[in-house]
Amino acid sequence: MVCGSPERGVAFREHDVDILACRRCGHVYSSWEADPNYDGYFGDARIESADQHYWDQAHRPMYAAFARRFLEGRSGRLLDVGCGLGYFVRHAAAVPGWQAYGREISQQAVGFAQTQLGLSTVSCGRVEDTAYEPYSFDIITLWDVIEHLPDPHPLLGSVHGLLRPGGLLFMHTPNVRIQLPKARLKKLLKGMRPGVHYLEPKDHMNIYSASALSRVLERSGFRDIRYTHLPPIQSVAGNRNPMLRLAKNAWFLTAVVLFHTSAGRLNIDNLFVAARPGPARRKEKRASFDSVR
Repeated sequence: MVCGSPERGVAFREHDVDILACRRCGHVYSSWEADPNYDGYFGDARIESADQHYWDQAHRPMYAAFARRFLEGRSGRLLDVGCGLGYFVRHAAAVPGWQAYGREISQQAVGFAQTQLGLSTVSCGRVEDTAYEPYSFDIITLWDVIEHLPDPHPLLGSVHGLLRPGGLLFMHTPNVRIQLPKARLKKLLKGMRPGVHYLEPKDHMNIYSASALSRVLERSGFRDIRYTHLPPIQSVAGNRNPMLRLAKNAWFLTAVVLFHTSAGRLNIDNLFVAARPGPARRKEKRASFDSVR
């Protein structure tokens, strides 16, 4: 998907599914034949309640840091693509000066966002099928979305067309440079057990490195691609154990130090990436997103 080469080898096997690595560019991806419009992540039944700790409290430090860096002191329209249960949309809408919208493919998740969180700006369906006006958003976010897509280019192309000149695309996705060694270590120490999170190849279709993700973004017309860091989700695979959370935050702080001391060459954090629409649209007036700190 990244370089077009058909040559690949098996990088990891999880139960009955091979995770492959391109022999040319090294990109890691699942061999599972996934539905590109799969909408069953939250199940088929109506969601009456959700794990408030994981989806809300555990994400708050990450969302708060995003708001401080990209929203506060500015104003505009934000679209969260693949907004899930809507907690980030609610967080962004609470920042003065911002209108926040959400688009989600799961009807059950949309129903929760609308009825439980009171978010009338969350709608159901693919972003490619929306009636949003072109160039009508200042920021578009994809939190843990792109890894689920067999081919992200159609979505990224649609997102490109919805961003205003000088607008910002922000994404969060797992980092293969960490996830693959961690999965191999788990398999070595624990074997292959049901219920253990390895690489989740029936759910995560592509596991990106920073270089692979940058190539995908460039192909979709994005430039000024920069990697940054936000606090991690305050949970380890849904576990509330404070010692695990402490270890996760220690790893995050180490990752930040290594990233900056290596001038960005060493990234052992999850991938947080900001990008802007490409040169063809820079001729128009730019918005006020001139620094990604």
